Amino acid sequence: MSEFFYGKIRNFLYKIEAKLERNKNGYIDKLPKDIHYFEGGLYDAVYESACKYPHNIAIEYFETQFTYKDLIKKINKVASALKASGVEKGERVTICMPNTPEAVYMFYAVNEVGAVANMIHPLSSEKEIEEYLNRAHSKIILCIDISYPKVEAIIKNTDIEQVIVVSATRSMSYVVRFVYWITKGRKNHIKKSQHVITWNKFLARAGKFIGNPHTRVNSKDPAVILYSGGTTGKPKGVVCTNLNFNSQALGAKYLVPELLRSRYSMLCFLPNFHAFGLGVCMHIPLYCGMRMVLIPQFNAKKLKNYIKRYNINILVGVPTVFDFFTRIKFGKNDLRHIKGVVSGGDMINQSTKDKINRFLRAHGSKAIIHNGYGLTEASGGMIFSPASIAKESDVIGYPLPDSEVLILDPKTNKEAPIGEPGEILVRGLTVMKEYLNNPRETANAFTTFKNKKWLRTGDIGYVGAKGAVYFKGRIKRMIITNGYNVYPTNVEDATLKSKLVEKCAVLGVPDQLRGERVKAFVVLKKDVHERTARKDLARIYRQYLAKYETPREISFIADLPKTKLGKVDYQALAILGD
Repeated sequence: MSEFFYGKIRNFLYKIEAKLERNKNGYIDKLPKDIHYFEGGLYDAVYESACKYPHNIAIEYFETQFTYKDLIKKINKVASALKASGVEKGERVTICMPNTPEAVYMFYAVNEVGAVANMIHPLSSEKEIEEYLNRAHSKIILCIDISYPKVEAIIKNTDIEQVIVVSATRSMSYVVRFVYWITKGRKNHIKKSQHVITWNKFLARAGKFIGNPHTRVNSKDPAVILYSGGTTGKPKGVVCTNLNFNSQALGAKYLVPELLRSRYSMLCFLPNFHAFGLGVCMHIPLYCGMRMVLIPQFNAKKLKNYIKRYNINILVGVPTVFDFFTRIKFGKNDLRHIKGVVSGGDMINQSTKDKINRFLRAHGSKAIIHNGYGLTEASGGMIFSPASIAKESDVIGYPLPDSEVLILDPKTNKEAPIGEPGEILVRGLTVMKEYLNNPRETANAFTTFKNKKWLRTGDIGYVGAKGAVYFKGRIKRMIITNGYNVYPTNVEDATLKSKLVEKCAVLGVPDQLRGERVKAFVVLKKDVHERTARKDLARIYRQYLAKYETPREISFIADLPKTKLGKVDYQALAILGD
């Protein structure tokens, strides 16, 4: 009986907290004129969060939990070890890790000592790792043991003086560590030397440093180097500041306060070396005092287990993850703990969005899927859709506070009218400082309009009457056929209206007569015959698409190729289309 009344009182207090939070932050139409942004670094923001919520769980990693109090202690120890290793303010320390507690400690410790975190994908090739180390002139690297052989092969070609190696199991239970060592770990032969040490030996250096490792940093100081996806040539190092990520975290609290409550948990499988994963899945939850459930290697087949095992409240992912999500067999109330779902990294079409919302309702959740928009050059996320508009077609939301969006008509080079599509230009506190060692590319990334400096996104969209931003596609993906503009997302949305289609992607392929022709790559549901699918798609295209939008070619394939980050690999599709 006492538990019943306790639950009633707790829920009542939660409702009051939610109302106060809404009144304090509110939505875009309730923003205060002057928002005070955090003046210090990323570590300082998390330290402040730890002061507010010392006993909240900050990190859950399989069977292990760390409170915010624990987190700060561990970060401080790593920071002392870095100082003992000679790391000074402004130096670049490389982190080549999946999502593990050690990666989190190192990231914030690097920030605490005033250095810059150079984030590298651990599955990068030897040449890529070598290039990224040399671009950053990094002397220290933390790498996962499975990536060590690649680091060892190229270390002589870099400035690296210290390699710190750690296993993904280090913060797991002893039983799990032993099983990993038997099955995989013993295959990772690490040549220990004065240049190559284990995580434990690195931590032992902390005792040699006397004093406070904290270094005062400015909010506009560089904090992170991330590498863009390389869609236009070689990947570029994107230099982001402390303010970029801190303003993103605070701005998100203003736009979607109901998703960022300190008692909520977020499943964090998007990688820390990607702006979306680092900003939205790591820094935002820690900024807000939430529980961050770390997953080092995402396995779609284990998604059901993750959600149920950890009572996940906020689920963040890319569209391909949510497409798989709706095919999992959940019980009627298995998703009752889900309070919010956020999709980013790529556009999610309306058919999939509707399917996800129905799926959530059918399994006990009142949540709806929210779109977000960003790019590495804008710290991963700068536009979010609150619940009031989240169900609208093509909507990506409102810009964060103190951010702006301008739609530039590429034909006239003037601002496009309301509702008319053009290139999305953005400016604001989340926009990068520069491209690393590349002033020419930095200059090309920006343009001046109305005496203001804007970042060119290369994406097409429009602004609605109420100020919300809508996404139509990427300039590189836009198809021009017989002089008409065709937006692949429109064609993909129509294709998915067929109950016979599982997935699809649309792009333009060269055509001597039309310039380009529309081609659809279609994945059919099990046991569906291609001839039947063609007839059904022809019927749907007649109903939903203009003649010039209708695919002139349909290719049925087993599955859509994916990039390392789980997005649809359009470059691979283009090769198939030739």
